Amino acid sequence: MNFIRIISLSLLVVLISSCKEKSESSEPINTKPNTIVLISINAPAKYVHYMEQDSLGKTPVDSSGPYATLKSNGFTYLDYMNNVQTWIPKPNVSDTITIECYSENLELSTNNFFTAIKQTFLVKNGDTVVFNFKDNVPKANITNRNVNDIEINYNNFRHQKLFQNKYSSHYLVFGNMFLNANISEYPQKSLDYYDQAQKDYEREMALLDSLHSTNSISEVNYSYRKDALDILMESHKKLKNIKAWLAQHQSLQNNETIEPPIVFDLSQTDSLLKFSFFREYLNNISQYDLELINETNTSSGSAYIDFRIRFDSIIQDKRFNQTAKNYLLFNSYQGIGDNFKVKDKELYFKKLQESTTNRAKLNEVVEEYKLDFDTSDQLILTNIQNDTTTFASVLKRNQGKWLYVDFWASWCAPCLRTMPASNQLRKELDTENIAFIYLALNDTKVNWKKAVQTYQIPENQNYFIENSNVSKVIEDLHIKTIPHYLIYNPNGELVNGYANRPGKGAKEQLQKLISDL
Repeated sequence: MNFIRIISLSLLVVLISSCKEKSESSEPINTKPNTIVLISINAPAKYVHYMEQDSLGKTPVDSSGPYATLKSNGFTYLDYMNNVQTWIPKPNVSDTITIECYSENLELSTNNFFTAIKQTFLVKNGDTVVFNFKDNVPKANITNRNVNDIEINYNNFRHQKLFQNKYSSHYLVFGNMFLNANISEYPQKSLDYYDQAQKDYEREMALLDSLHSTNSISEVNYSYRKDALDILMESHKKLKNIKAWLAQHQSLQNNETIEPPIVFDLSQTDSLLKFSFFREYLNNISQYDLELINETNTSSGSAYIDFRIRFDSIIQDKRFNQTAKNYLLFNSYQGIGDNFKVKDKELYFKKLQESTTNRAKLNEVVEEYKLDFDTSDQLILTNIQNDTTTFASVLKRNQGKWLYVDFWASWCAPCLRTMPASNQLRKELDTENIAFIYLALNDTKVNWKKAVQTYQIPENQNYFIENSNVSKVIEDLHIKTIPHYLIYNPNGELVNGYANRPGKGAKEQLQKLISDL
């Protein structure tokens, strides 16, 4: 990024202050707010992207093939406390939200399966924005003023102009692993697509220059789109094989020929944080080149950095002001919550309390994840009638019976696909001394109760886990992925911590245990 572009963006961001939902309570602000109205028309219930479907609007030949899906894909923006907020429109109806705004502009961002770059809309204070959906992709229309369609819907324009609405080279840099059956080809293909992405980067920069020269996009959008594109290219360079290739390439070339990394003026953080691409930039530079921790479970695997080291490093990093630290520390704590033990969650929550000035976000995290560490030694459960108990009490009440315990969730597709087989298993073992226990993990009560009815899951031994994020019981049982099944004997002893699924050996497993007793 050259000096001129830093200045132009800085002039833009000083205009962009904070926005918040009208219904949200806050301390009075002297500046009188205006409002931005967002209207969604028939948003999809699910955003399904079939892998064989290589372009928008193409009808998939086999809808049972591999696919990616988002249950919801809302519009994200930064509120007046520098907290990321997401509005998820109600599906298949007209839905509206009014946002109070204390600034000139507001950025809205959403995801697009095909592009690897967020689809963003820069709107002005006082705007009414109507979103219509085609092929699960939103198109914006400003109703209160005349706006060039290319400017407000630039992401749709570039995708058609440069990539004919097919997978972009930027997506294929990493996304080719999902499309190629031979995973061993991924490293080389990733490099090939990176080479193409570099060429497409130059094509898009030229396209932006042309649009700017013909006044098809404003100075604000011109600078904004170029910076977003720069950060996209930087994200490619973070991929392990591309990073290694670039390092090798640099050792073979004159250093002056190697393009330096994009650098933002971090003194402008308070203004730049409003942009999703700058938040991505902060996340990138606060990874500290930490190696991935690879974890393999019985049915899946994951890879993540040591977010504890990252958290401590952010606190000590003098490049970041308090605004940046507030954002990054919450981001890092989420990684700790998703991947590390309860003792780490408790320790780093105390550090978070000491290090952040964003008390509203802190309270939000406590409420959302139910961070009551006083209950860590128990697994707190609620039944359909909203009565509270513990897993230990459930085991005690059912002593004398074999227990088949199913950890599941309403959002877990494999869990729900297995429920018909689970119902059949109960019928087939109806004469045996077996009780079936269902425990909803990391779910919401509304969706849990709906799924219980929809999939005809028995209510009498069905429970919602209240403290899954802080319970050491979950750790001791090694519940890392769901569905997960346990078998207890009539003495209340765990005899199989990784039991077979219904329809995939569970019946035979249970019958053998019973007969061998």
